Amino acid sequence: MTFFSQDNVKHFEVPSEDGKINTLTLLEAARGVVEMVSAFGKAFSPVKSDINGNIEKLQKKFEMDKELFVTLNAMLDDELANKKTDLAKIGGLWLMRGLRFLQKFMQLLIEEYREGSKEENMKQIITAAYETTLKKYHGFIVKKVFSGVSSLAPYRKDYLLKMAFGKEGLEEQVINDMAVYLETMDPLLDALGQLFKDKGLDTDDKV
Repeated sequence: MTFFSQDNVKHFEVPSEDGKINTLTLLEAARGVVEMVSAFGKAFSPVKSDINGNIEKLQKKFEMDKELFVTLNAMLDDELANKKTDLAKIGGLWLMRGLRFLQKFMQLLIEEYREGSKEENMKQIITAAYETTLKKYHGFIVKKVFSGVSSLAPYRKDYLLKMAFGKEGLEEQVINDMAVYLETMDPLLDALGQLFKDKGLDTDDKV
């Protein structure tokens, strides 16, 4: 068993044809991703904290009306119409961006491993994932913070070992299970991106 194949790590749900994204299944799967970030070590606690904070925003919005806010779509429609809260707009947008960063990291990790790369330092792929996802939304200070964090990334062999719960010889299995995990994460993030784009909420404003 690996991190990605254990029962309590839920895979993302592929959205229905009408683009509806179930709130609870999104939050449940996102919480699993947070645990994956823990394997990066304490240096990545700001990343973990950020994702957790956005999950909490969506959870808080959902708790306001569980029957009405079954989908993220409904939460966003409510905030666009009533403008009383922006929990779903901000939490959903930044959760999506954080997940895209992790998605890209996993894609690059899988590619390098399967291509037979001997590079064990993961700083390069973490930086590449950051530059193609989060960087354009960050100001100077946040970029500097992330640069410092990425330099403390664990070695690939250590990370894969943690994803195998310390059991040697399961690197290939971890990579394969990670690839399966991405099969549902990819379409979910595509649907999220389209949703925020259609509602005019995906801006290039920096933090």
